[in-house]
Amino acid sequence: MNIRGLLTISLLCVILSSISGCGSKQISLNKSDYQKVDSLLKVQQINDRTLLVSFGYDAVTAIKTEQGIVLIDAGISTALTARYRKQIEKVFGQDDYEYVINTHGHHDHTGGNSVFSQAKVVGHENCGKELSERWTDPENSMMSLSKIIGDYEQELEQAVPKSSEWDDIFTQKIRYMGAYFDVKNNISVKLPDITFSDSLNLDLGDTTFEMFYFGKSHSDSDIVIYVPEMRMIFTGDLFSKYGRTGISDSSATEQVKWMQAISWMENRMGNIEQVIDGHGHILSKNDLKDFISNVLINYQGK
Repeated sequence: MNIRGLLTISLLCVILSSISGCGSKQISLNKSDYQKVDSLLKVQQINDRTLLVSFGYDAVTAIKTEQGIVLIDAGISTALTARYRKQIEKVFGQDDYEYVINTHGHHDHTGGNSVFSQAKVVGHENCGKELSERWTDPENSMMSLSKIIGDYEQELEQAVPKSSEWDDIFTQKIRYMGAYFDVKNNISVKLPDITFSDSLNLDLGDTTFEMFYFGKSHSDSDIVIYVPEMRMIFTGDLFSKYGRTGISDSSATEQVKWMQAISWMENRMGNIEQVIDGHGHILSKNDLKDFISNVLINYQGK
């Protein structure tokens, strides 16, 4: 069976029926729940060559180049990302995926890598290590994911139906159900084919992707991706609106590398119009500036 056939079965198991047969946890979703999944999947065309597909906190950005489609991140699971792929192909009218660039190695950005089997996965050299370490204990991963799903089930019972709060909880539950299914069925995450230590540029004719390692911060493999022709920069989970940092205190030994990355971004600031974070939020240049200020104020010289 090909990957698309497998992903279709995955989606039916995760969304339309109970997970019995696909996993040990009994969770049933009816037809209206399935329709709800479709209604909450958002497709935003940023420009004629850039598409942002999101489902709650899951997000994939596709950029069409003259040499093929490049994706920034790949979502949390193969089942959901297969749906994102359909939307991308519906809008772009093509399926020639060239690269998947992972902003970092966390599972909610890499779980769908294998959906784009013909594409080369690109990431920092620590990205593959993070991915490999995560799946050394599938049973423990399934237990953790099962607990998360159960917690969201309880939250749904207390939330007001048809409210934005209910929608947020529902999308989170579906995201982790998809991740659970992947682990249960030994659907491995595709590791990076191309890695780098400090920086890497990819030239696809009419579009260039400039990547720079930020240093250990939110993860051990955080990179920023600058696309000059689009006047965009992708920042993963380094920060959110108003420049609120996602830096872990345990990473506070990386200030020298952070300062190098900040200088790299400041040198490109004049050509940046849009900032896209790792969960589908379109931020502003001011948010990026605030992030830089927050890092300099809180971490420089420590």
